[in-house]
Amino acid sequence: MKTRNTLWLFALACILASGAFAETAPPAAILLGCQGDVTIVKSGGEQVKASFGMALDPGDEVRTGKDAKAEIHFDNGQWVQIGPNSSTQVHGSKAQAASNSGSMGEKSFEVVQNFLKLKDSEGTSSLARLRSGDKHSELRAESPMQTKIMESVPTFKWTASDPTQELLLTLYNDEGVLWKHEVKTGESSVIYPSDAPALSPDVTYSWVLETTDPLVFPPLRSEAAFFEVLSPEQRTAIESSLDEIVADDKPSNIASHLVRASLFYDNNLMEDAIAETKMAIELEPDNSDLHAILARLYSETGRTEDAVKEYDRVLEGR
Repeated sequence: MKTRNTLWLFALACILASGAFAETAPPAAILLGCQGDVTIVKSGGEQVKASFGMALDPGDEVRTGKDAKAEIHFDNGQWVQIGPNSSTQVHGSKAQAASNSGSMGEKSFEVVQNFLKLKDSEGTSSLARLRSGDKHSELRAESPMQTKIMESVPTFKWTASDPTQELLLTLYNDEGVLWKHEVKTGESSVIYPSDAPALSPDVTYSWVLETTDPLVFPPLRSEAAFFEVLSPEQRTAIESSLDEIVADDKPSNIASHLVRASLFYDNNLMEDAIAETKMAIELEPDNSDLHAILARLYSETGRTEDAVKEYDRVLEGR
């Protein structure tokens, strides 16, 4: 028995030494943009069709055909655009010298990697779960909702199936009611007024809408929406990072939108992440992975109906 255990331990040591249980090495770059005929030539010579979000290793070469283009985000925080009939090779970790590029620093690479994981949705099972729990609301809070916000003056937005209903918007802090607003007929948004109590960082606020007409019974009430305000220090740090995202001659390129969206998502600025993802989709409307990311963002902020619509687009594109 002792001999058998000794042999088993020896075999296990050999397996560990061979790297069978070793963690997969992180990629040296990620393909953030991929339009047209784009091919990846692996370091061993194998050629594979490029796809959005593909991980690239040292030695991989990215080749673009006629009318094709690609954008690569490197592990040193740089990204580079590749035009038609061009190629670039991925060098070793943090060694890529990219001209015609922008940068947000090395931390952005990990942030972008985490953000792109949202595209790996659960597909139809996620869609079925969302639909089974979705009850179309006649009164729905939309913004700010399950998010942090940069400014301390939010704009409250909502949808109502009957815009003529008499509504009351109530804002709460951890001590109770902070502010109330009687919604005017046809109003679907309101800016937090300057004479209202100031909003503080590190406080979770919630707000709801409800009907006030006594003839509407039972009264309608939206689900509570939550938000927090960033501190001046947090806002300054994020703005500094955003200032570093400088594209060459195309400030609207998809890579810059995705890096910005990743930064916002990393700081729980969900609505800003949604806005940047939507701008990326405008550049690649047929990119089902981007629609999957947007669906996840909607789902995480409680916007179920919007999430279902995006998942439908994902299924149509795959």
